[in-house]
Amino acid sequence: MGSSANGSPTKEFFVEMLTRDIELNDAILDLLDNCLDGVVRSCAGKDKLQTSDFYASYSAEITISPTEFTITDNCGGIPRDTAENYAFRMGRVPTTQTDHPTIGIYGIGMKRAIFKIGKAATVFTQNSGVKYAVKIPADWASTGDWDFPIEENPQDNPLTDNGTKVCITALNPSIAELWGTEGNISAFIESLKKAIQESYSLIIQKGFTIKINGKTVAANPVELLVQKNCEKQGIRPYIFTGQYDDVSVKIAIGFYAPMASDDDIDEMNESKRSSYEAGVTVVCNDRVVLYNDKSGLTGWGTSGVPNYHTQFIGIKGIVIFESSNPKALPMTTTKRGIDHSSALYIAVKDKICEGLKMFTNYTNQWKGRNTQERSFSTIAQKVQYSDLFTESAKAEYGVAPRKDMRGIGQTFRPTLPKPVDEKPFKIIRYSKSIEDIKVLIGFFYGDKDETVSPSIIGEKCFDKVLGEIKK
Repeated sequence: MGSSANGSPTKEFFVEMLTRDIELNDAILDLLDNCLDGVVRSCAGKDKLQTSDFYASYSAEITISPTEFTITDNCGGIPRDTAENYAFRMGRVPTTQTDHPTIGIYGIGMKRAIFKIGKAATVFTQNSGVKYAVKIPADWASTGDWDFPIEENPQDNPLTDNGTKVCITALNPSIAELWGTEGNISAFIESLKKAIQESYSLIIQKGFTIKINGKTVAANPVELLVQKNCEKQGIRPYIFTGQYDDVSVKIAIGFYAPMASDDDIDEMNESKRSSYEAGVTVVCNDRVVLYNDKSGLTGWGTSGVPNYHTQFIGIKGIVIFESSNPKALPMTTTKRGIDHSSALYIAVKDKICEGLKMFTNYTNQWKGRNTQERSFSTIAQKVQYSDLFTESAKAEYGVAPRKDMRGIGQTFRPTLPKPVDEKPFKIIRYSKSIEDIKVLIGFFYGDKDETVSPSIIGEKCFDKVLGEIKK
């Protein structure tokens, strides 16, 4: 019998490759994803799309110290057979199937997060009243055994509800340095809090509670302007709902705030508004995978849509994918990006572009006429994204069925207001000294009130000179 060459991977190489390309925040978000998948398993059969309180009563608490990281949840725990056969394997078993709308695909999230943070860990869990713990020893990577020991009814199990606690110790040197002082931890928590708000705001709005070192993370709600009870033209979002094989898709694109004023888009002055809230957010099974994106991934600068510019600061969109087959979702392995080569995403991107073009065109039509435009946008009301897809909303907005390339979809294209005066407009933009502007403010208003917008002063000067010329 001939000899053979050993082709098995070393643990050190495997762990290094597993953790190299993921950021620490994203690794922690993977642990939160496991909590949420637990909720979905616990609430099997509950209609997630139509339930605004789907995650109510469920929570996760993260605790960070210079020597330890823990995340504790009450999300149902890990079933014993899952722990023995799937949850702690390095990759998902090919025959593993799910009929729940989770976001775990590759079976590496928890292990990758643990080894990103430290060398040792204990996973306490309680599922249907059964308690056990899975322990990863600090020297695991240097041994030849790939299995992790399971301890029955551990005396130090802190759980009182069905749920899981992941306790990571023996922190990796870079992590120990990052969390070495209270000041460092506070700065990191602020970064993690922002990442959680970007990725889990929809979930928090549906009742899930997330705490970091005892402080609750608030949601950043997704809202769009809707002018209600308008028979013809008015500020309303573009809406699409459709079914692509086993993936349901919902799109809403519109204004979350009035379009930018001349001061907002004047690049020679400090903008009074931030572009942070503008852009398109993409969601897969409630998990945000792109937040307020303003790149070609979500259509900006493609298919007739202009590149993002400050003048589009009021435009916002949300795209929601949902499926009980997570592999059908167009997201990357880190769940922080879109697989833009996905046939599904390519089809949906056409819809995104259609919506973006409506509101970028509207902005260009009203450029330089902000005062007139605000007579429409300021009477529109902010509406939660989820309320835009209800049957009552569809009835009010007059959504018409339309045949889609791969299924049946419904699209609502609002009739947006158009300027009455069709004469072409140009923006006049220049800079002058603050002292000279104050002189003009005094001339027009009798004082030097610095709250008066420089663009208003410029317009008054133009109108005054033009009026005298026309005389």
